[in-house]
Amino acid sequence: MNRAFYTFLSLFFISIYTYGQPLFIIEQKEKKYIGKHIEILEDTSNKLTLHDVINNPNFVRSTTEVPNLSVSNNSYWLKINIKNTLDTPNLIAQMGLATIDYVNYYIIYDDKRIDSIKTGDHTPFSSRPLMRPDFSFRFTLEKNRQATIFFKIKSGEQLQAPVTIGPENLMIESFFNADLIMGVYFGIVFVMMLYNLFVYYSTRDKSYIYYVVYISIVGLTQLNFQGYSYKYIWPGSVFISHQAVYVLSILVGIASVLFEKKFLMTYQYASKEDKWFKLFYAVYFISFIFLLLNKLNLSYQIIQINAMCTALYMLYVAVVVLKKGFRPAAYFLVAWSIFLIGVCVYVLKDIGILPYNNITYYMMPFGSAVEVILLSFALADRINTLKKEKEDSQVQVLLALQENQKLIKEQNIFLEQKVNERTLELAETNQELNVTLKDLKNTQAQLVSAEKMASLGQLTAGIAHEINNPINFVSANIKPLQMDVNDIMEVIAKYESITGNDHLKEKLEEIEAFKKKIDLEYTKGEIKTLLAGIEDGAKRTAEIVTGLKTFSRLDESDVKTANVNDGIESTLTMVRSAIPENIKIVKHLGAIPIIECFPGKLNQVFMNTFNNAIHAIEETKAGGTLTISSYVLDEDHICVSVEDTGIGMTPETKAKIFEPFFTTKDVGQGTGLGMSIVFTIIESHKGDINIETEFGKGTKIIFTLPMKLAVS
Repeated sequence: MNRAFYTFLSLFFISIYTYGQPLFIIEQKEKKYIGKHIEILEDTSNKLTLHDVINNPNFVRSTTEVPNLSVSNNSYWLKINIKNTLDTPNLIAQMGLATIDYVNYYIIYDDKRIDSIKTGDHTPFSSRPLMRPDFSFRFTLEKNRQATIFFKIKSGEQLQAPVTIGPENLMIESFFNADLIMGVYFGIVFVMMLYNLFVYYSTRDKSYIYYVVYISIVGLTQLNFQGYSYKYIWPGSVFISHQAVYVLSILVGIASVLFEKKFLMTYQYASKEDKWFKLFYAVYFISFIFLLLNKLNLSYQIIQINAMCTALYMLYVAVVVLKKGFRPAAYFLVAWSIFLIGVCVYVLKDIGILPYNNITYYMMPFGSAVEVILLSFALADRINTLKKEKEDSQVQVLLALQENQKLIKEQNIFLEQKVNERTLELAETNQELNVTLKDLKNTQAQLVSAEKMASLGQLTAGIAHEINNPINFVSANIKPLQMDVNDIMEVIAKYESITGNDHLKEKLEEIEAFKKKIDLEYTKGEIKTLLAGIEDGAKRTAEIVTGLKTFSRLDESDVKTANVNDGIESTLTMVRSAIPENIKIVKHLGAIPIIECFPGKLNQVFMNTFNNAIHAIEETKAGGTLTISSYVLDEDHICVSVEDTGIGMTPETKAKIFEPFFTTKDVGQGTGLGMSIVFTIIESHKGDINIETEFGKGTKIIFTLPMKLAVS
């Protein structure tokens, strides 16, 4: 009851308040904006309701046909007193700006009825009373009756109030005309987009792709500004509809810059000016950051200012390129100037400098359509220009080729003479090289033979030394053994000389005395000792012979199975005599399987490596350790490691160690073929050699050998 009473009072007071206020008379005339019949109230709190504003005395009458409310976070209430003088009661009120976030519509009839509708970009498109890109409302008002219409509007971008009210037939006709104009524009854009896309597939000129992307974004932007994108593309997405005006404004600015850079080749004709485009990219990025932070008004203001600055700078860059003589810049300059005029008129309309009317409202789509057509012509002219430049270049190339052909003919005669002379010289040189090569081969063969003889000499010396020791030991034991045996034989002879006629007791006493004289027990023990020594010498000799047999397979050419540990042991036996007393040999021979290899050649590898290691330790003058290890690397390979505590190698020496004839020994002490032979043998085994060394700290050489050897 109380609420009804207050509503009645509010309507009573509004009927008193509207007396003498501006009254818009609806007549059957052309459609026009009624801004001068509108009163405006700014709601800084964004909390006022219809009941709060009905009797509010702070409404201010608009002085323009289309009130410009700029960019603001505040809400605005528009009040229009209307009277219908037409015979038809069917009327339509239109808020012609399609990008308003919130549009609330209220109509209060003189019989105290109130109708209301809430819509805007923040509501689904399907909730609109008329399926129009803008915000239109159908209502009825009988002839000579009055009513008051309130609009509550709020938006994050430029806010204007292009309000029109008229009979339904007149308004529908204006709707059709607006749709027709935009249909023609979008038809032009679509046709140009398809045409230039087809041209791209024919020419593969990337400028056309940039152009297609550019006009696609421009067309979509215009579609969004007019409200058609919300109607036809994303009618169910409030979020996209709300954000599209900001995102598309940023994208169209970036796309236009990218197209100009590609089309005018600014990197070539205006390299200094080209670098400044990054500044506009940065400003657009800043506006996008404010958009993400929901600072919509600030973001839109930055976008508008940057768009105008970008457009003017692009115009300046086009002038610079044109002055450099690039003819397509003239087309671009004209097309961009027309579009720029349209943009400037549209922006100046937004900020209130120019009036809001059909000319200023459609100037940007018109300028965009003209620009799209002219730029298409410009691209065609650009192809012709590049084609002509290519033809001129081809002519110059042809002339240059002809001149070169002439020079080549002249040079051929001269070169033929030189070639003949050089051929004779090369033939003589080749003959000399053949002789030199033959000498080098003979020398190499002699050096390899010398290396083998050196190894053989070392082997012979080692064998002689190793066999000499046990033989000397056996020889030294033979004479004492012979004497002891003679004593024993003499004792036996005395026993054999006893006969039945002899005095047995005297003979036994004589024999016992002789046994004490020769110390028979000691003699028997000495015989055992001497025989054991001779047996050890014989065994040692047998070991040396076995090692020699194992090592002596140097010239075997067939792959055999062998235990690498046996080769290491036999090689150590051969070189033992060459190892000084101050060098300690440490062996860590693991349980490795038998592998396929050339056993004799591997023994040569071990001998050469051991000799080098011993020599390196001797260079320190202080002795050291030679550590030899063998182990299984993986299921297909084994490794043999030879590590010494010698003088090590410098990086230069390490780099040359496998080169033939390279040696660090004094003249006459080495041929320089030892490690070269090692490398060749390991390579023939399909193995690897890894050297770890540091000068002054020793060397470690690791040989990696496959268990199965595939010989080609």
